[in-house]
Amino acid sequence: MGVVVPSNGNLAYAAAYHGGILGIPVTVVLPDRTPPAQAQRYSELGADVMLCGDHIDDAIGFAKKISQDTKQLLILPDDPLLMAGLGTVGLEIITQLPETDAVIVPAASGALLAAILVACKKLKCSCLVYGAECAKVPKMMKALQAGRPVTVPVQPNLADGLNFSTVGSNAFATIRGRLDRMLVVDESYIARAIINVLERERLVADGAGVCSIAAVMQGLVPELRGKRVVCVISGGNIDCGRLSRTIQRGLGASGRLLRFAVAVPDHRHGLENIAKVISDQNAVLKSLVTEQMWVHTDVGTTWANAVVEMSSEEHISAFKDHLRSVYPNVRFTVNDLEDRHKINGR
Repeated sequence: MGVVVPSNGNLAYAAAYHGGILGIPVTVVLPDRTPPAQAQRYSELGADVMLCGDHIDDAIGFAKKISQDTKQLLILPDDPLLMAGLGTVGLEIITQLPETDAVIVPAASGALLAAILVACKKLKCSCLVYGAECAKVPKMMKALQAGRPVTVPVQPNLADGLNFSTVGSNAFATIRGRLDRMLVVDESYIARAIINVLERERLVADGAGVCSIAAVMQGLVPELRGKRVVCVISGGNIDCGRLSRTIQRGLGASGRLLRFAVAVPDHRHGLENIAKVISDQNAVLKSLVTEQMWVHTDVGTTWANAVVEMSSEEHISAFKDHLRSVYPNVRFTVNDLEDRHKINGR
């Protein structure tokens, strides 16, 4: 008869791949916002791809209707048999790394987190297990606080693979009272984590997949300093266009892109001088746009809007000080969540 699978990514890949090998018809139901390249990949694996709704919850509702109408088997993330398969990740962690002190797992519907939690605690009761999710859709944290699954609004964010409006009932029943901590991660640190994994590990992971690493980078687990910690990277469902945009956001969030505007004389040496200042400070000019129409100063002045790439936050700080000494009227654009927190805290 075949199977129907609503998914944001990983489950669709698994079903399409194994369905092709076993000769089982697979219908994958994805949200409308799924990148075309990702949907095409499922088709190439032999799955019948359907798009429905803005979020995974809409895709699940549509998949249930298809299952009822066609009598095909519906596979949901909260299925106990699926969770049993996911638990093998926990078995591999403790078997291959018995010295593990803690495991941090991204939480979507909660199935992967619940499965790894049971496996790790069974094999090593002293092992800590933490969950991690994006602060924009904190469905697991809200469920733990309420003592039951609750519905939260889904907002667009970099960890779209975690964008379930509510956790699974089976997963929550497994997690409740057993999870050591739930971590809520700021989106800017998810962008930083994607950059970190890409540059240092040469791994392409999506925002949902690196949520556990982002939690560590944000400093949410100081009690784990010096301990052996496993961060589960749970997915790489990101197309080239989204990866490119995420890289730019990650560079800005990690203090490696700086945007500013400065008034310069409207003659041939004006832009030449600002370019020399940027070059002398070992910065890389990424963009430069001049504004002449809406300038309210004298007619001999133009505003230069520039984006430069730096090596670190320290490099940016030194560059800002130098630029202020040369151009006292320089205006810097706030592009980092931490800077916004500092401004709001004044």
